[in-house]
Amino acid sequence: MECASSIAIHTERGMRMSVFEITFLSVRRRMPQIIKAACTTLAAVFFVTAVLIFQDNMYQWQMSSNKSRFGDWFLYEITSKEPNQSLSEHAYLNDPVKIMTSVSMFNSDWKRTGYIVGSFDKDFINQVRISLDEGRLPENDDEIAMDWNTLLSLGYTGEIGETVTIRYCEENSIYDESARQEKEFMLVGILANYTNIWKNGKNIPGAVVTPDALEIFNYKYRNVYFYSLNDSVKTSDYATVYKKIKEDAKTETVYNSAVYDYQPWSSAKVYMYMYLVVMIIGILALSYQLIEYRGRRRPAYERFRKLGMNKASLRSMYIIENALIIIPAGIMGLILALLTGFGIGKALEIHNGFTFYKVTLNVIIKSVLSVIIAIIVEEIAGIIANSRKNHILNKKRKKKNSQNVNIYNATGKKSKIKPSNLLITVSSRFIRKDGIFMAAGLRIFALCICAVLVFSALMIKKVYIAYKDNEQIPDIYGYLDPSDSEYEMYIYYYSYIKGYYNIPIPDGEYYSEERNALLSSEKRNRYNISFNELKSKLTKESDSLDANNHQDLIRFNMLHVNYSNKYCKRGNTNLLTGFSEEFLTELEKIGGIKSVDYSAYESERTWFWDNQDFHKMGMDTISPDNYNITRESPVTDYGYRYIYSTEYVNPTRELYNKLEKYIDKEYRNYDDFVNGKQVVVFLRNTPDGTYDDTLQAGDILNYNYYPLSVMPNIRFTNNVAYGRYTYPFDRAFYDTYNNSGKINLYSEFNGTLKGSATFNMHSEGDSEDWINGYESIFGACVSPQVAAVIKVTDDVKEDFNGIMPDYGYYTALAGMSLAQQAVDNQRSFMERITGDKMTGYLEFGLKYNQLNINYDLSSTFSATNNKVAVYFDNNELSYSSNVDAKNIYRTQLINNILQYGITIAAVIVIQLLIMAIIVRNRIERRKASYKLLHGIGMRQGTIVKMCMIEAVRESVWCIFTMPLILILELLMYMRKNLVE
Repeated sequence: MECASSIAIHTERGMRMSVFEITFLSVRRRMPQIIKAACTTLAAVFFVTAVLIFQDNMYQWQMSSNKSRFGDWFLYEITSKEPNQSLSEHAYLNDPVKIMTSVSMFNSDWKRTGYIVGSFDKDFINQVRISLDEGRLPENDDEIAMDWNTLLSLGYTGEIGETVTIRYCEENSIYDESARQEKEFMLVGILANYTNIWKNGKNIPGAVVTPDALEIFNYKYRNVYFYSLNDSVKTSDYATVYKKIKEDAKTETVYNSAVYDYQPWSSAKVYMYMYLVVMIIGILALSYQLIEYRGRRRPAYERFRKLGMNKASLRSMYIIENALIIIPAGIMGLILALLTGFGIGKALEIHNGFTFYKVTLNVIIKSVLSVIIAIIVEEIAGIIANSRKNHILNKKRKKKNSQNVNIYNATGKKSKIKPSNLLITVSSRFIRKDGIFMAAGLRIFALCICAVLVFSALMIKKVYIAYKDNEQIPDIYGYLDPSDSEYEMYIYYYSYIKGYYNIPIPDGEYYSEERNALLSSEKRNRYNISFNELKSKLTKESDSLDANNHQDLIRFNMLHVNYSNKYCKRGNTNLLTGFSEEFLTELEKIGGIKSVDYSAYESERTWFWDNQDFHKMGMDTISPDNYNITRESPVTDYGYRYIYSTEYVNPTRELYNKLEKYIDKEYRNYDDFVNGKQVVVFLRNTPDGTYDDTLQAGDILNYNYYPLSVMPNIRFTNNVAYGRYTYPFDRAFYDTYNNSGKINLYSEFNGTLKGSATFNMHSEGDSEDWINGYESIFGACVSPQVAAVIKVTDDVKEDFNGIMPDYGYYTALAGMSLAQQAVDNQRSFMERITGDKMTGYLEFGLKYNQLNINYDLSSTFSATNNKVAVYFDNNELSYSSNVDAKNIYRTQLINNILQYGITIAAVIVIQLLIMAIIVRNRIERRKASYKLLHGIGMRQGTIVKMCMIEAVRESVWCIFTMPLILILELLMYMRKNLVE
């Protein structure tokens, strides 16, 4: 007994050794099969990991994109002291970096630019993500670096080495001419824009010098400390975090809302759906390969079993082979996905100039988990397959033993098989042998796949149609709306008072209370007058007309539109001031913009028409003559609006179709609208609720010239001399023609901008000069016809959404051709009255100052609107936005493309995998039949053709995947040796 037991033990040990030897020998012999299985495993793990990396880095991409444009800082503190202890020691904030700020800079006209001089070093640049476009930071006290926006605003071209003159006032004494100083520096560096992009960017020095150089400006400089947020802080409401920090610090701070109030695109349901679908595909792919490999190895395992290998040894052999397939392939797939993600991430980082890519432990855990689940699924499938196979074999044995062997004689029966139907008939018999449930199941499965594909495609199409319909309106549209603190606007008119001179003046007096009351009375007729009518009545006096009698008063008047007006916003946009090249360059850098359309807008030009009545226009309330009536703040009962404004658009037939709904047939003329001969006027109620009916369809709308300094009124020239000029040509025109002897402009200005000053205007000149002066006020620059007067309602606003960003009391919609005509006619008028060619600063040119922007789909997750909105705010653009409404459709489209697009890909892959398993089992099951057919003379190619007939019958039930299924089965039938 002891000897037998010892032999058994040694035999068992020898068998254990042989299992590993046989396994590794088998692996070497079957390396091509293992490599193929491993490649599928690698691909499955790769795609699962890639989706997880994409999901994990999308948020980082969006936030880093924002930080690269608006600065990688959470808040900054402005102080003349050391950093606030509550901030510098706060657990949420990193250590601050410091910059120093000094004096404000002025341009060559000694107008404040809004930009300041200061100093900072490379630590600040690296911390807050400012980049040097050219050159370096200053190292010597006579060197300077500037951002592009500041540099160009001072009139420099941006060439390294050029001399830059900094104009400043000591102690910022702006109104003291003796405090004005100039200092020259050599430009050594140009920084990417931040002063016009960052939140409160003008608080950051636009001109950078060394710390020692700041002392020459004789100004007590201030410190600005920038704090970045600790990476551990994760929340969806950073504004609340900032509010709490600010309350604790109790100091002057600025919050980087452009970065931290932005809501990145994310969809938890879509991300989870993507992960689950890709996981299912990956698991099915892994399971299929393992099942396929086990099927090919089953004959070998059976031989080893017959040679005496027990179940434990067979299991060990199977586990080792699977481990050699899955573990290296899984590791390689994971590493390859990480390397691919790293490569793509770094390429994007280099291209975009910011970092975002990282891989968390969560990605790796989920990727490994998918492999483990695949192994479990394969094991369960193997157990079920073995159990089912044993059950079928036992059932066949019992049936064979219980049946008698019957020999059938087919002699005399006519066969239905012919050469023409041989393949179809044999194929049909194979199908019947598999059973009706198998045949019906495959077709129902294909129909289900077809239904899912159709449903998914229709869902994408449905949302796409809604998206395209919504794309007709722009995402954001607006116009230059600069601060009007330096602007003056005047509306000139004549007042007619009947019987004015019939009111007596008391003896010995020069003043009559009754006459003065009549001048202030609303009963006087205030109206505009055409220049042709005016010219026939013009006298030498600047404010009177010949009334053809000695009883009535016709007097020249003006309304001064300024902050004292209760309901009126004075005009501040014209056709001669538009977007700068640097503005457009920065706009083009914003990703997610599909197209930008440029047009023009103006609010500084006045109009007049026949029967114009200033009373009915509501001017008594909008802009009263009594300047002591101040504007309520805020105006809550109506609004603060331009009196006149015009939208000049690039006309299209689609736009005119919208207008035709409001235009009577007799005035409909698309060509006139395109050519600037026709306009449409939108009219609002006056503040007291009345509606002006003096302007009607068919009237001629006369656009006045932009005023010139030749006007017979001292105020305009006075403003130009003081620097409060409105139009780009004002100062150049004044400097060129004042006291030139060419036109009636003779003025003297004595004194300083601070304190008292003397201004005299001489009245020399002939009658032609006076006529030119009045023409500049009352002359018609262009005179289009009014096609319709449309009352502004909510429905009207909806119809013209994306076209009219702001409605004044009177707003005209016109083609760009009219704007060009107005500019050309003004130039011609100025050349006529001066006798000179308008060149240089006096050269008129139409400028785009209005734009419409359309975003693409990528804008939803690339912070496009956030960047554009901040950029507009920093560059004084008034705008309206449809982004929130349009983003609903964009997000739905992206979600549907991801969700249903992945569904389409998933069901196709799943169908291919399942059909591959079915075909493989089918080949194994019919192996003997194929050999028999080959033995009686059927060629292998004919057998493959017969198999493909069955493939066509099954795949036709899903026409969309039919080509892929046929290619898959053809490759499998050709790859397998069906007759061996």
